[in-house]
Parts: sequence; C-alpha cells; structure tokens
Amino acid sequence: MKKHLLYIIVATFALPGVELGAARRNAKKTAKETAAAANQTASPEAARVAILLYQDKTGTKNFEYMPGSLKEAITASMHQKFEFTEVDSSKVDPVVEQIRAKSKGTIGAKEAAEICRKADVDILIYGDFSYNKEAEEIEIHTNISLGSTDKFRLLPAVENRVDSTIFQAADKVATDIVAEITKVALEQQQAKGKAELDKKGKTQLDKTEKSKTWQDINWSFALSAGPMYPLVNRDAADVKTEPAASLYGHYRLKNAWHIGAFTSFSGLRSYGKNSPYQTNFDHLSGAATVGYFFDLSPRWRWTNFVGAGYYYGRLSVSTECSSQNTQCSTGSFQPISQDAKNPFFMARTGIHFLIFSWLAIGADAEYRMYYDSKPINTVGAALAITGMF
Repeated sequence: MKKHLLYIIVATFALPGVELGAARRNAKKTAKETAAAANQTASPEAARVAILLYQDKTGTKNFEYMPGSLKEAITASMHQKFEFTEVDSSKVDPVVEQIRAKSKGTIGAKEAAEICRKADVDILIYGDFSYNKEAEEIEIHTNISLGSTDKFRLLPAVENRVDSTIFQAADKVATDIVAEITKVALEQQQAKGKAELDKKGKTQLDKTEKSKTWQDINWSFALSAGPMYPLVNRDAADVKTEPAASLYGHYRLKNAWHIGAFTSFSGLRSYGKNSPYQTNFDHLSGAATVGYFFDLSPRWRWTNFVGAGYYYGRLSVSTECSSQNTQCSTGSFQPISQDAKNPFFMARTGIHFLIFSWLAIGADAEYRMYYDSKPINTVGAALAITGMF
C-alpha cells in the first residue's frame, strides 16, 4: 500500500475543519479525565489495571496512530463495564522498559508477572500488531496477565483489512478484552459468593493474588536438617546415623543456572567391633556451589547443585570397653585429639514446593566426600525450608 492512500483513509475519519492530530490529542485528554474520575470513585479493594500501548511491529510508520487508538478504545470500554483503578502509565512504563531490556524486547508470561509485581498491578493488558502486506491486513495480538505465569491469557488475534474499516479493529480488540475480563470478574464473584453490580451498574474487579512462581525468584536461602550416614566397612566398625544441619543460598544467573554457598555442621562417629577404639569427628564444612534449576511447574522446582570447599573439625579417638566387645584391651593406648582441615566435595538434589512468594518447603538427598588419606563418603537426606526474594 502506498503512503498517500493510507493518509486518505485516515483523513476520512477526521471531523470537518478539525486536524486529526488535534482530535487525537482531545481524545487522549478526555480518556485521562475519564480515568481520573473513575479512580476517585473506585473502591480501595478494586483491582489496579494497567493498559499498555501496543507495540508496532509493522516495520513502517504508516500505523503510528494505532497504539493510541487501541489504548483509548480499550480504556473506554473497560471503564464503561468495570469498576477498577487505572494505573498511571508513568509508573508502569519505566518498569516495562526495564523488563524489556532484560528480556531482549520480549514480554511473555514470566515478564508480565514480573511487571505486575514490581509496578503493583493486578491486571496487565498489552499486545502488539503487525502488517500482512500480501493480504493488506493488520493483525493485532493481545495478552492479559493476572499477576502470575499460571494466570496468563493469550487472546485470539484480530485481523482487519487496511481500508476505511481500519479503526473498527480497535473496537473489536476492546470487545474481546471486555469479554475475557468479564470471565475473570465472574470467577472472582463466584469465589466470593456474590454477583451484584455497583450503583453505576458496573462490575467491580477485585485485586488478584500476586505471583507465586519460581521463575520470578533470583535469591533463595534454605535451612535444612536430617540424618547423615557414613559409607564405611561395617566388618571392622559399627557406625550410626548422625544428625546434620545445613544452610545454603543460591543466586540465579542467566536462564536456570545458579551459584551459591553451602555450609553444614555435623558429626561422624564409629565404634570398633574388634578393638576398643571409638572415633568422633565433629566438624563444620563449607563449599562454593554451582547448579541448575528445573521448574517443573509454577510452584514445583527440582534443584540440583554440586560444591567444593573445605571441612574443619576436631578428630578424637578414645577407648571404651563393653561386654559386647570380647577382644577389648586398652593397654597403653593414649587418647588422640587433633584438628583436621581437608578438601570437601558435595552434591545435592531436591524437590521444593512454593507455598508463598517468599517461602517454600522441600526434601533433599545429598552425597558428601571428606578427603583424607582414606576419604570418607556419606549419604544423607534432609527437610528444607527456603526463604526467597
């Protein structure tokens, strides 16, 4: 399509004697005034709704009017049907630009949920449009986020010929959005057991539950406790399961990779079967870690990491005879007590469930290797409580 033809089409919608740009500015002013008036009367419990300008992906400058036309039509239709608080774009746009820069321009379910959380938005409406040159059609895509990745809605695309009906496309998009938001309002009313309209005949949109997804979390810290069992030759020594307490933290890098730190306090004990020796080693271990997350669902995560560092502790060897040990003879043995510091390696895997956006519980399994002249290997399990932000 040639540019001058588009200008003729656009001009047919301008009022006689009124410049199109002036008419558009007046429309924007009216929309802002309507939103301001609606916000003043909205209930404190009403949802905070942000309507973004649609992205122009046509690759031309022929559709510069469309983002404004779409937003005006959507805003007017929403205020006519629903009671809500419209969030000022000046408070949302900086957050959107920040997220777009981080995600290379893409706003999917994860990014939309992050925008909702950072800008304190309950319902986010946004989209884009492209131009099919061969069919001479404009195609408009709309997305709606209710604050979490599992509450993300992709509406069917709206297609419209680029002719004198072009501005009807904005009304079609607005109608589809109102229909979808009506479903949201109905679900909210059913959940609360109500179905009344306000005095103006509008349906109030309630605040939505903010994101509860692992994908939105960068920092996490876990406290865990559980049994640890040494893997030693049981023919010569009797070993027991010992308790271990651990603390570890992770920082999420690109995609699902993460780095962090691990520390644990525990003990290792063994009792000689054919000798009077009893060995006790209380120690503190620490390691730098690296690993990978598998987000199985918005609330379930499979965490894996390995680490390397050092362990520090005091090794004590003493004698203790009992009636069960028939070959016990202490002789001239002198008790041993000495400090130990050697390399430490570990690996841990676990399943964690996100209860709140800041708290999770889970179960871990782990392997440890304490390096020495005769390395000691252990296996263990633990229950973990994780806090995150």
